[in-house]
Amino acid sequence: MDLLTPLSDIAAVVVPVFLIAAIGYGWKRANLPYDSAFITTFAVNVSTPCLVFSSLVRLTLGGDELLTMALASFACMALAGAVGAVILLACRLPMRVYLPALSFPNAGNLGIPVCMFAFGQAGLGLAVLFFAVLAVLQFTLGPAIAAGKMDLRQVARTPVVYAVALALLVLGVGGTLPQWLTNTTALLGNCAVPLMLFSLGVALSGLRIQGMARSLSMSALRLGLGLAAGLVVVEAMQLEGVVRGVVLLESAMPVAVFNYLWALRYGNAPEEVAGTVLGSTALAVLGLPFLLLAVM
Repeated sequence: MDLLTPLSDIAAVVVPVFLIAAIGYGWKRANLPYDSAFITTFAVNVSTPCLVFSSLVRLTLGGDELLTMALASFACMALAGAVGAVILLACRLPMRVYLPALSFPNAGNLGIPVCMFAFGQAGLGLAVLFFAVLAVLQFTLGPAIAAGKMDLRQVARTPVVYAVALALLVLGVGGTLPQWLTNTTALLGNCAVPLMLFSLGVALSGLRIQGMARSLSMSALRLGLGLAAGLVVVEAMQLEGVVRGVVLLESAMPVAVFNYLWALRYGNAPEEVAGTVLGSTALAVLGLPFLLLAVM
């Protein structure tokens, strides 16, 4: 019974995540109708910002705790990116192709559901905060690295940035929002998690591994760097409980799909990056149960 209980808890987290992603994968492979432009635009511009806003304004954390979580999120990605850059330089591999993939985990459409199922509403709120920091970095530094220059217009067109700023303003003022507004943003935000997972499955269905050995090596490196960075950060900051678990889970997520989109946009070996997305996600499927067993 002692063995079955944690296994059941882990299955409750892992199975819904991968079943919904598998539905998206099978949907696309069956050539069923799927308007990727609409769903992506809706998720990026409406449901995800509403999820970020509604989750953040419901957080019961104090200002110091919010700052701690934000700093932990930034530190995980900065540390993984810094070590990754050194490895890429030593191996003489192109920064524009691989550095975003090593730096930015899939903390959104995989990390958020995992943390929600693992730790409930507390985990969801903290995971959304981690994702908010990631989103700001991924929509600023991500295309900047891929293009070789910073595009401030990209930042100005990122709705999640405004959702974070507005939520922090509400938390800072301490006011009470109208019920109709909290209900509306919560309802729209509830669409985000299944859309994220479904879209992940659809995206993975179209990716192919090119240069399998290098892709799998980079995939394993991303997961290893993310987990190592998370362990260093939680120990250095002495994080405990749900915060510790969320930081470790989010930091150890596979390569974010958006890294493939930036590589595709700027012509930075998109097939190679697609291989790291697919390979790291496959490896995460195998390793996630063990990670959950360690943090839950």
